[in-house]
Amino acid sequence: MKRTILTLVFCLCLVNAMAADEPFIPAALNAVLPKIHARMSVSEVEAVLAPIYPKVKGQMSRWSGRTGYIDYQLDERYTLSISSITHDGKQVVHDDQLLLLYDWASKRRLDLKVYPPQK
Repeated sequence: MKRTILTLVFCLCLVNAMAADEPFIPAALNAVLPKIHARMSVSEVEAVLAPIYPKVKGQMSRWSGRTGYIDYQLDERYTLSISSITHDGKQVVHDDQLLLLYDWASKRRLDLKVYPPQK
């Protein structure tokens, strides 16, 4: 029984060590994130993400009144949630961009706030 428990603990430590070597944001996703900007529609964001995540589909998530999040299921591991607002009857990326990247495998969430350039 002790051997089984020790083996399980060793495997868990090994998995955590492997996750520590990975970047928080996949390189391909990191390359396209700057292309997402305020007032982009759901289909425009999907078009930016589709070259690296062909099955991406945006869907309404947490929403209250005129603001909320659109979730983009990138693959089985990652979901990107982007703060959005209703503008002229359509959901578009919020002017105060907040991106939440969920890594379901490592059970991490990375919050990315986009600030306008300083003059």
